[in-house]
Amino acid sequence: LVARPKTWPMLLLMNSCSSFSFPNQQYSLAKGSSFCLGLHTNQNNFIHCRDSILSTLFSKSNYFDTSDELEINELQENKRVQDAIEKFISTIRLSLNEESFLYFTLRGPPAPRLSRRKYPAKSGIDDEQRLNQEKFLAKRKEQLRGKFKKISGRLVSLRDGKKNDNKKRKKESSSGNESDGVSLHLQTTIKYHLATDMAQNWKVTECDEVELGLKRIFSSALGSSNKNDVGTDCAPSSEWGVIENARGESGIVDGEIVTSTGIYSLRLYPPSKAGLKLSKKKTDKVKQNNAQSTLSLSHDKAKNVPLSPSSPFFQKLGVSSLNGKPLVGMSSKLRQCQKFVEIVGKLVDNSSFIKSFKQISTSGAVQAPPTIRVIDMGCGRGYLTFSLHSYLCNNFLMPENEQKANCKPGLTVQTQGIDRRPKLIKEINGIADDLGGEFSSLRFIEGDIGNTDDALFGDDSGSDSIAKNTLDILIALHACDTATDDSIWFAIQNNADIIVTAPCCHHQLRPQIDRHSNKNPDHPLADILCHAIYRERSTETTTDAMRALLLEIAGYNTQVFEFIGGEHTAKNVMITATKMEAKLADDNERLKKKRKRLIELAHFYGVKKQKLAMLMGENLGWDNSVKLGIVNSMPPL
Repeated sequence: LVARPKTWPMLLLMNSCSSFSFPNQQYSLAKGSSFCLGLHTNQNNFIHCRDSILSTLFSKSNYFDTSDELEINELQENKRVQDAIEKFISTIRLSLNEESFLYFTLRGPPAPRLSRRKYPAKSGIDDEQRLNQEKFLAKRKEQLRGKFKKISGRLVSLRDGKKNDNKKRKKESSSGNESDGVSLHLQTTIKYHLATDMAQNWKVTECDEVELGLKRIFSSALGSSNKNDVGTDCAPSSEWGVIENARGESGIVDGEIVTSTGIYSLRLYPPSKAGLKLSKKKTDKVKQNNAQSTLSLSHDKAKNVPLSPSSPFFQKLGVSSLNGKPLVGMSSKLRQCQKFVEIVGKLVDNSSFIKSFKQISTSGAVQAPPTIRVIDMGCGRGYLTFSLHSYLCNNFLMPENEQKANCKPGLTVQTQGIDRRPKLIKEINGIADDLGGEFSSLRFIEGDIGNTDDALFGDDSGSDSIAKNTLDILIALHACDTATDDSIWFAIQNNADIIVTAPCCHHQLRPQIDRHSNKNPDHPLADILCHAIYRERSTETTTDAMRALLLEIAGYNTQVFEFIGGEHTAKNVMITATKMEAKLADDNERLKKKRKRLIELAHFYGVKKQKLAMLMGENLGWDNSVKLGIVNSMPPL
């Protein structure tokens, strides 16, 4: 059967006696005869006639070839591809309108790879075959240059207008209106073979923009001959320009759309099997995992933090905005607050008081409500004080309705901040009064560190936490120089259960270490202590190490560590101390070893006076230095 597209003449070579029919006509032919028929008709009639002839005259073994047949098949395949593309675009638009869209992916022809199993690295003829194959693959890769490798799209929130408008951002940030000017976009990342990647952002609220962007991608993928099929001739391309596809090739092979309701699979190659179908329905578990991605306007992953950045007290203190974004210059303070309450929260949760309370509360034997009492020495503006009080209330305070339902008393939280500045005390007390609720038990008073008459705890200092039915916590962050020693001594005197300090300004020991290093040129650390910067660091290390030893002598388990990165504050060393059991604290052998280590450390650095040691009445051993024999030599480790 031979056909031409204009007049559709057909030449039939018969190999059997058969009859066939055209519309309104009947023909009979003998075996081996030929017949030429000229039909001036449309394409549909031709296809009908062709199918009738083939079904009656020819068997499967006969050869049938025609250029018109190939063109018709190509038209049908192009229509299948076009239908699949239109369904793909309409599915994305529908999922965006229904807010179920998660992401989409399109994949181009893959880059060829050399099979190591088929072409192993061997000598002889195999090496030549391998070299030929590598040349073929290199040529094929070069043919793919500039073509699509992978296209992916996801939802992101972008600020409208110029990105570098810092003044506008500051105003929005301070007023808490950061949501103004932010809109949802479909961010499409296009990766090419051997070319530079690029990205485009299409505003979701303008569906025409999304549809036009997708049509441009498919237009470029199908090639210039098919641009009119998708309705646009402005397609994104790499620096290599639009690459034409060879006959039978496709710029996009397959892809998928992932929504919260299902996964849709797209197939464009081979064209005869092109289509879009629902390949998988989401389970409830997958839907739940993807819910946040659908609802969130930001592509940033939400951090798991102990305090909500949008907490009202953070807003009142000027730390964050209504949306939880830190204000200008306050991101370090917000991070410091989060890390601080995380550390203290673990100490409280692991304390014997909380463990015993949980056991007793299950039996209902507690009569008076137990209390967590916190004193913040040198609280300043109260950033950490508010943060810790809120954290303790949210994590350890039982709501009144649950207390009544369970007939069990709940924990109460009382927090007190102490500072010398009356104007500041008045301001932060006003903030606590405005917040109300859980902050009604947070008060700030005027006083000196370690010398305050109206301190929250101190009357029942002779009892342990379980006997006095309270958990007493003292915190003192960045108390200057010996003020840290005063706060620690206050906690020891009043039998505090948890002590948390972050020392600052180590001035007391520096002159003593300077004199000692100058008088002892043969000191084991002479080559280190001869430099001022190392003497400064040695002073900080020695001071905090002596404080940790003195706390252990006082009956506390002590840890010294960096509680936040140095980029947020230079004074980032924290000392935490938790009360030991009475038997372990009174162990004479343990105390003897600790006191010996304290004396050896003091003599090694020439420290004769240390404020906390003086307050505790601990002798640094200088009266017996001749007997110890450790003035100019390194003590035994």
